Amino acid sequence: MNSVIESLKLLHERYAAFYQAAGLTPKAEYISNWDAPCYLGKPSGGDIEWQAVPQTEKLDFSGVEHALEMQLDTQVKDFFSYVYAGDLMLEFRDNALELLQVMHPEDAERLQQNMIGHVMMKQRLGQTITLFVGVTDEDDLLISVNNETGEVGLEYAGKDQHEILAPDLASFLAEVQPRLPADEFEA
Repeated sequence: MNSVIESLKLLHERYAAFYQAAGLTPKAEYISNWDAPCYLGKPSGGDIEWQAVPQTEKLDFSGVEHALEMQLDTQVKDFFSYVYAGDLMLEFRDNALELLQVMHPEDAERLQQNMIGHVMMKQRLGQTITLFVGVTDEDDLLISVNNETGEVGLEYAGKDQHEILAPDLASFLAEVQPRLPADEFEA
């Protein structure tokens, strides 16, 4: 097992244990026309509980690579092709963030289309190619992986990475910590 997959596996285990200790199950927006493998039970209030499940057919990025005429960083491909799951609510050095995951093959298609658009924008702007893996609470502030170096950093949409958070995705995944979404605290 490679280091990104191992780190992601451990993160999902920490995430599930964190929610279980809080007496909760992670929730995601329910999309009615998806029979997502990670969905648990019945939807409630537009949300549905989820549990990470291994992808039986790993997400294939060859179409994206062909369309862009470039190879994507292997650690990003591994990150998105391990499990079907809801997005992960996390903290990194006391900053709230959300790491993207795919819940269903159609979700994976949408992710890949967005990734193509992101890379084409970077190419058009003459910027270093990055691949997004998450978002922060700040508008347009993305968590991305530099496609050449593999470094994880922060970038505003349409801008270059301006802060490096970790030397690689496995290190970043090992450092993030689960958090509850703000709406879990509302009475």
